[in-house]
Amino acid sequence: MGWDVNYSCDICGKPKREANHWWMVMLGDVPCFEQGQPARRFTLLPWNAAEAAGPNIHHLCGESCAMKAMERFMSSGEIFPEKVTRVG
Repeated sequence: MGWDVNYSCDICGKPKREANHWWMVMLGDVPCFEQGQPARRFTLLPWNAAEAAGPNIHHLCGESCAMKAMERFMSSGEIFPEKVTRVG
């Protein structure tokens, strides 16, 4: 019995389909040796179905959302401007 996993873009909410050119992002902490430098990393990876379900993976539907995620990361160190509580 296989698992049917549905993904949606973590930036715009678009659902993943077969023909989409998706990317994955991992955010993580890194040791910082210079004072004032960010202690976070942004790693952009090509889509890999085997790794997409990982707990620290964010899903991006294409170039535009990947660039938006990078822009947010460069401004705040995160890809989500604020945590939103969803109802329902």
